[in-house]
Amino acid sequence: MKTKIIPPVDQPFIVTSPYGWRVLRGKKQFHDGIDYVSSVSRNAIAIADGKIIIDFDEYDPRLRWTDGRHSAGNYVCLETIIHGEKYFARYIHLKNNIIANGQHVKQGDILGSWDDVGYSFGAHLHFDMYDASWNKIDPTNILLNGYNI
Repeated sequence: MKTKIIPPVDQPFIVTSPYGWRVLRGKKQFHDGIDYVSSVSRNAIAIADGKIIIDFDEYDPRLRWTDGRHSAGNYVCLETIIHGEKYFARYIHLKNNIIANGQHVKQGDILGSWDDVGYSFGAHLHFDMYDASWNKIDPTNILLNGYNI
């Protein structure tokens, strides 16, 4: 049975910044993920079944603008299999994580809540993906075009 990948935030949502080139604060830069805002909740949701392989929950808001280690806020990384291929999905700008490293999660499980933390100019979830070799990939086709697993 094939299951549709679900978005990393509750629906309805808007994409505030897609993957690719953008202008932010007057500077052209490459955005290597997708930024989401949901009008329903601030839940970060598992897009598919998998295992949490990174659970960073040591964010210090005092270091928000000065220490690159804290620029993402809290974050988690989900290892998952899509069409037999391994992928890693990161959920960035989390206020809190409610899962732990090594924990297995099911599609739709809440991983934490996103907010205006880290190097951010408003509450949102930054979602990005890597292939099995840790090469950054564009998650657009997988998420926005209804890629099935």
